[in-house]
Amino acid sequence: MKLNKNTTQFLGALCFLMSSSMVYAHPGHETSISFMSGILHPFSGLDHLLVILLVGFWSAFVLKQIWVGPLAFLLGMMMGVFAGMLGAPLQFFEFGIAASVIGIGTLLLTKKQYSTKWILTLLTMFGLFHGFAHAQLFSQVHLGFALVAQDMAGLVLATGALHLAGALLVGALKQKTKLFAKGAGIVSLIYGLGLVGHLSLAVIGGASL
Repeated sequence: MKLNKNTTQFLGALCFLMSSSMVYAHPGHETSISFMSGILHPFSGLDHLLVILLVGFWSAFVLKQIWVGPLAFLLGMMMGVFAGMLGAPLQFFEFGIAASVIGIGTLLLTKKQYSTKWILTLLTMFGLFHGFAHAQLFSQVHLGFALVAQDMAGLVLATGALHLAGALLVGALKQKTKLFAKGAGIVSLIYGLGLVGHLSLAVIGGASL
């Protein structure tokens, strides 16, 4: 499919934006824990926002049961949060988030009808790593159950809303849906690979993730 000039410029602008200061997930979210903080978390890093939105979009674009993708992601995210809170190692979860960015980009570019079992496993893993990111926040301080529950409620609400927004894009774009899927897949794939490269250099340089 040939991309017109405007689409090419748009994709180029997105790639430039993604290579800027928004490389790491959840910047600035570490300072507070509350219902509103949970709502803002999916918007605090471009990697979070991109994957969650595109999981909803891809599910509506490809799957017959469009709720399967978002549900698997949400379940995985909750599992990641609780696993982190129970003491599971959180090191290198940023690589998992980068892998999910690459993964959703690949799914959009291939547009294949995979088995439901395989999709559930893959998208659950995507959510697991994003949940780990939130668990790191909780692991930094001692928190009461009520505060954690409020933050988690906000996180689930915002994540579900982004999944829904992505799904609604399929209907809104109409004839341009395939073009958007291809463009979003390319951007996501490039961004994910850039994340992996950046994180690898950080590890080589001795930074802790």
